[in-house]
Amino acid sequence: MKHPLIDIDGMRSIQLGILDAVHAFCKERGLRYSLGGGTLLGAVRHKGYIPWDDDIDIMLPRPDYERFIREFDGYRENLSMQNYGNDPHCYIMFTKVYDNRTVLEEDDLLRNGVAIDVFAVDGLPSEEDLVIYHRRMARTYRRIYRATRLYSYTPWQEVKHFLKQIYRTSRSKNIKKLERLLSKYDFETSDYAGAITGAYGKKEHMPASTFRSYVTLPFEGREYMAIADYDTYLTKLYGDYMQLPPEDKRQSHHPFKAWWK
Repeated sequence: MKHPLIDIDGMRSIQLGILDAVHAFCKERGLRYSLGGGTLLGAVRHKGYIPWDDDIDIMLPRPDYERFIREFDGYRENLSMQNYGNDPHCYIMFTKVYDNRTVLEEDDLLRNGVAIDVFAVDGLPSEEDLVIYHRRMARTYRRIYRATRLYSYTPWQEVKHFLKQIYRTSRSKNIKKLERLLSKYDFETSDYAGAITGAYGKKEHMPASTFRSYVTLPFEGREYMAIADYDTYLTKLYGDYMQLPPEDKRQSHHPFKAWWK
C-alpha cells in the first residue's frame, strides 16, 4: 500500500535539500554549476520557484558534469543518481539526483524518487551546422529510447532472449555514439555552447561566453550559483522573461506523483 502523496510544498522542501547537497559538493570540488531553465528564471524573476513550478534544473559545463557523475555518488547516504549509464531501464540524456527515501513515478519507465535534474552544457557547432548536429543527436536518442523500452519490457523467455540481447547491444552502441557526438566540440574552446539535451533543444544554442562566468542568486531564502550572463540565456529561451505568461499558461507540465517509502 502506498503512503500518502507528497504535496508540492513537500516536494519543494526535498528538492531544496538535494540542491543544498549538490551546491556544497560543487563548492568543495571546485565544480562550476548554474541554476537552469525555469529554475534560473524563477531565481531572477521571483527569487525562488516560479509559483506554479514543481521542479529544479541545474546545468554544469561538460567537463564538470562528467566529474560530478563520477564523484557525487555516496556524498549523502539518502541521495542517489539515475542516468542511462547506471540504469539499463533509464533513457534520459541527463542525470537525476534523487532522495532514495522517496518514490516518484513519472512515466512507465522513469521511477526513482523526488529529484532535481542535472544537465551538461556542451560545446556546440556554429548555427549553420547545428541543424545536422541536432538531427543526428535526436536520431541516436530515439534508438536508445526504443532499445531501452524493449530491454525493459521483453520477458526473459527463451524465444525472446536473442531479440532482447540484440537490443541491449544496440542500446550500448548508440549510447557510445551519442556520447561521442556530445563531446565532439570541446566546451572550453568552442565558440558556442548549450544544454542541448534539455527540453528546449536547439534553442539552447548560445555563445559559449554565456556559460563562462558565475555569480550567486537568491532562491527561496538561500543562495545558489548562476551564470552571470543570465540575461542572454533567459532572453533566448523566454523572450521578455520578466513578463508573466497568460494565466492559462501558469501550470506545471510534470504529471508525476511521489510518496515516502
